[in-house]
Amino acid sequence: MELTIIPKGSGKFEINDPKGRKIYSVTKKRKLMGNPITTLHDASNYALYTMVRTAAGKHPSFQIIFNDAVFLNVQCKSLYVDPSILFEGQGGKYELKGKTSKNLELRTQGQLIGGIVTEEQSNGMPKYQLTIEDKFYDDFIPLFAVAVDKCFSTANK
Repeated sequence: MELTIIPKGSGKFEINDPKGRKIYSVTKKRKLMGNPITTLHDASNYALYTMVRTAAGKHPSFQIIFNDAVFLNVQCKSLYVDPSILFEGQGGKYELKGKTSKNLELRTQGQLIGGIVTEEQSNGMPKYQLTIEDKFYDDFIPLFAVAVDKCFSTANK
């Protein structure tokens, strides 16, 4: 599975398939005690998953919520030296890690299953190319690119 995640400003993202069709969108609202809430919607605008920032600063963390329960905890472990993001919880255990924040490998249980490559658009904004083996794909996976944007956006500019 290949997806292109394009930031549309102010916490909004558009997720397209290889043919350029919009299959998901991400919106942001400020709610929970000043922390932004990001919601993943399918093509019919049905809310699938919610991502809430739980800690800001140098190493931000998030929770991905499904059916009002924490599905995955997200932690930005390292920003510059071997940048990495860890996803752990009921939804499994995943790690995005690379030598640079622009080329991250996605692993689960030590097995390489995909990756996220950050490219620069003509307007200078980043664009994320997510690839993942079909048997490991699930609807929450596009939020991994949103986490990359939130953790490494200043490093990727």
